[in-house]
Amino acid sequence: MSLALAHKRRVREQGPAATSAGAYTPGTALAGPANAQKHLALMTTAMAEDLGRISDLNAMADRQRLKREELLPKYLDYVQRYRDSGLNHPNLVVMQVMVWLFDTEQFEQALELADFAMEQGQAMPERFRRDIPTFIGDTLIDWAEAEHKAKRSPEPYLTQLLPRVDGEWQLFERIPARYHKLLGIIAMEQSDWDQAVAHFTRAAELYPEIGVKTRMDDATKALRKQLAELEKATPAATE
Repeated sequence: MSLALAHKRRVREQGPAATSAGAYTPGTALAGPANAQKHLALMTTAMAEDLGRISDLNAMADRQRLKREELLPKYLDYVQRYRDSGLNHPNLVVMQVMVWLFDTEQFEQALELADFAMEQGQAMPERFRRDIPTFIGDTLIDWAEAEHKAKRSPEPYLTQLLPRVDGEWQLFERIPARYHKLLGIIAMEQSDWDQAVAHFTRAAELYPEIGVKTRMDDATKALRKQLAELEKATPAATE
């Protein structure tokens, strides 16, 4: 009889009590705090090795491919099982997976996991030296500005994040100011002068050094001209 078959036979003979005493097995890896910590230690060790593999790659495209095609599928199952377990303890594996989701521009999944992490009070890996909202705010506006420069739309994420970066989260003022500045630029490109002025005004309020004065002046002049033309085109009310 093989060792595997012998083990299965012993488990059958001993019954459920054999696994209810807290023994660590893959099936009970997240069944309780003690086993969860053992499992987390194994996952953390594996992740440290995989972070080393990423560091060994020079090309950004190769790093992104490794994260997207191999590492995220490898760790996402653990993250989901941790979430389903109802446990709450510091978990750098969850946080690194969140970072990789942002890195690979899987923003819907990344933002959903970030909300879970914030609810749990998780902290960013130490090397980031910032909290989760600051990481998200910086990451998304960097991406949005690059997308706009490449003549691609950064929506819906730019608009979706605005109420959070300018309201819900307490961030360094330059971050929400960058969101308003970019939204103002996009509004100008669409000749939406009212929105452009509103966004530039808010950007300057938040962070005067954001550099929107020239655009603000141009948008204000265009808005005044638009309003004057609209007034001229509107028939005067007759009694």
